[in-house]
Amino acid sequence: MIEISVNLATHNRAAFLESCLISLCEQTLAPSRFEICVVANACIDTTPEVVRKIATLYPAHRVFMIEEPVPGLSRARNCGLRSTQAPLVAHIDDDGTVYPDWLERFIARFTEFGSTLAAVSGEIEPVWESPRPAWLVEDMLPPLSAKTMMGAEPRFLSEDDWAMEGNCCYRRAALEQAGNFSENLGRAGACLLSGEGCLEHNIRKNGGRLFFDPKIILRHFIHADRLQPLWFRQRYFWQGISCVAVQRYKAKHGLPTEKEKFLRLPLEKEDWGFIEKDTTDAIETSISQFHDLGFVLALSGIIPIEQEVSAR
Repeated sequence: MIEISVNLATHNRAAFLESCLISLCEQTLAPSRFEICVVANACIDTTPEVVRKIATLYPAHRVFMIEEPVPGLSRARNCGLRSTQAPLVAHIDDDGTVYPDWLERFIARFTEFGSTLAAVSGEIEPVWESPRPAWLVEDMLPPLSAKTMMGAEPRFLSEDDWAMEGNCCYRRAALEQAGNFSENLGRAGACLLSGEGCLEHNIRKNGGRLFFDPKIILRHFIHADRLQPLWFRQRYFWQGISCVAVQRYKAKHGLPTEKEKFLRLPLEKEDWGFIEKDTTDAIETSISQFHDLGFVLALSGIIPIEQEVSAR
């Protein structure tokens, strides 16, 4: 009996996919108890060949691929949900690998806490393609998916916490009750619009609990091209836009929203020079300003975002 499905959405990451799939097939959990669904999201690389190779190398495992031609992480994840069957569904980033006890630890937590436990998320262990820069401080690691900053102890998540979806397992019933992943939010190609947090709010609204276990670890490959000031400026700018989208989502679904927000935008003309700088000087201040600039531009409608933000 299949107890847990792995929902692996991927977009042109064949170079990393093989290592990811091998780590999943090398789990201590018996192959008959889980399945691995690879959702090829608008892939034009050798993803199908990689999946066929792994399926051949591990014939005792159920490893299969489906195609979702329309770009979008949330859309791909929902496609994977429709194509799997287990009561628990684990999600993993396609450029990550996991330790052999990854699936067993998820199952253990759901068994321990019972039917009100809706999701379990884990910690991130970064694998640096190039050395971590000295200017990359701890607070900048979560947007890079290099650390969760959730602490070293297992605990239930508070209202202010959200699960790292690239290393998380959900109870299928809770996902479906919450409307699955909103396809108007989440990454799609070069668009960095984030919807993380919205799903958790809907789960909590329905009475579900979320748990964090730091021993459930995703080893996440951190690409060298992300260790640049420009990438962080773009990432934080889009996070500001995402905040507006998330607020609209929450308002539409009757969830509590922020009534006030402190913005860190310059008041004087000469202080807007941060837009032109691509240096590490005062980078924490600079990326915070880019975040708030994205927020203001989205809120004002200068940068349009989906007005009818809704779940499936």
